[in-house]
Amino acid sequence: MKTEVFSAPVKDHKAERNFRFWQSTVAFSTYALLLVSILGRFGSYFFFFELFSHFAVQCLGVSLLLLLYWMLFRNRLYVVALFSVILNAWLVFPWLSRDEVQGKADLRVMHTNVLFTNENFGAIVKGIQKEKADIVLIAEATPMIFQNFRKGLGAEYPYQYMVYTKSHCYNVIGSRFPLEVDHTAVTANRMLHVYTTVKGRKVGLVSVHPKTPLNPVWFKLRNERISKAFDLAAQEKVPAILAGDFNISVFSPVYESLVEKTGLKAARKGRGIFPTYRNGYGPLMIPIDHLFTNEGFRTVGFYTTDIEGSDHKAIVADLQFQ
Repeated sequence: MKTEVFSAPVKDHKAERNFRFWQSTVAFSTYALLLVSILGRFGSYFFFFELFSHFAVQCLGVSLLLLLYWMLFRNRLYVVALFSVILNAWLVFPWLSRDEVQGKADLRVMHTNVLFTNENFGAIVKGIQKEKADIVLIAEATPMIFQNFRKGLGAEYPYQYMVYTKSHCYNVIGSRFPLEVDHTAVTANRMLHVYTTVKGRKVGLVSVHPKTPLNPVWFKLRNERISKAFDLAAQEKVPAILAGDFNISVFSPVYESLVEKTGLKAARKGRGIFPTYRNGYGPLMIPIDHLFTNEGFRTVGFYTTDIEGSDHKAIVADLQFQ
């Protein structure tokens, strides 16, 4: 009599180990994302924590994917992912609401960080010229960039001034209107503070470009410089503008506290996030170039544009007197 032997199916232990490793990795990432999101809220106290805060949009996107993943597997870790979604959505969603004000602009202001190593001077001039701004602010200008700006756009912007900000970088202003320079601000805080007259009304303008806060000392210096710039613009008794590359995003608690303290209005608010750095990195970009106004202006238009050879998008704001 022939005997048949039946054997139980052998488990694929390698596949099982790989799955466990994958689940452990995703679980670790879920907890880490929540931790990063929470630590970002303490960015006022430590420079490294603030670095996390700038990526609220990216954290929101990843946390949504993790939420869907754990819900698919009916795993309780979906609760952890949900907390990350809620925290980051709370930061991001206010910038997605649409509250556009329509009207004819009295003044167009452009700010652009052109990158100090950028030697494509013709493209810089062309990029600025096509926006037809009344006032142009240039960060990370070098003497060569300034010379080419004067050569190419001197007729359109006959009133110019340049101030040293850091390392090899200068801030430049070009204006269609005469400028009155506050030299005290230039000397005390390495920032532009000027007055001009637009349609018969005096206008104040402040621009600053602090160090990138990659260590505690630069973090402190950046906070001090932008705080002085915010205070100076907020104290103006005339319609005023504050613009520049502040090396801080709209999601930073330092940014939030300065806006709350001074009451200055972000030109991009109600129009979108408009990330500006690092240009070309798509969804990894963050909004660190800003333009604010006091109660003397309202924003009727805001957008970003490319300057060839720069790692920043330029920002352009159309402003109307109130």
